[in-house]
Amino acid sequence: MDDLERIETVLDRAIRSGRLVAKLDGSVHELYPVAIPAREGEQLLRWVEREGAHRTIEVGLGYAMATLFICAGLVANGRAGAQHVALDPHQRRRFSNVGRDLLGEAGLAELVELHEAPSELALPRLVSEGRTFDLGFVDGNHRFEHVFLDLTYLGRLVRGGGVIFLDDHQLPSTRKAVGFFTRNLGWTVEEQGVADPLHHWVVVRTTPVPLERAFDHFVDF
Repeated sequence: MDDLERIETVLDRAIRSGRLVAKLDGSVHELYPVAIPAREGEQLLRWVEREGAHRTIEVGLGYAMATLFICAGLVANGRAGAQHVALDPHQRRRFSNVGRDLLGEAGLAELVELHEAPSELALPRLVSEGRTFDLGFVDGNHRFEHVFLDLTYLGRLVRGGGVIFLDDHQLPSTRKAVGFFTRNLGWTVEEQGVADPLHHWVVVRTTPVPLERAFDHFVDF
């Protein structure tokens, strides 16, 4: 079984079951509606492939279903040294390390760099380290201020002209945050989709270089 087949096997088993048992404490976890549905995951995988992504970053590991789709895309792209960074301060307490367990089963322990810290603390640290990524995925804290901060920092971490894929675009907080960046910073909406009533997604592309703006520039959103 090659690397991609192993990831696909773990994904298929989890999707078919819809529930996972944590090795940490034996707790039973229902995947849905917390995890993204397979339809959305397949679109995420296609964007990773389409962008020829080598380095990716994710806010909100959770049950690692999105992570598995992202990593399947990275492996399919076949670039040596590929890496995925995931942020999740609740992996142990909220998810009983189920996401970490799945990544281990899929053979992705070395490909995925997990930071168990809030994104508002971890993202600026990655900026200060000079890290860069080809694609970002946002599915963390859905309050407006958190999505806004995630996009602010990912705008500096994702390469110019790169894409950021967001889950839960049906939520006013997510839509409003995205609206600031499209109206004020010139980001463009590349795709919108609906997997089910609880999972709408949007894909935005950053500008190749930051826009030159006056110090008091502001477009209401």
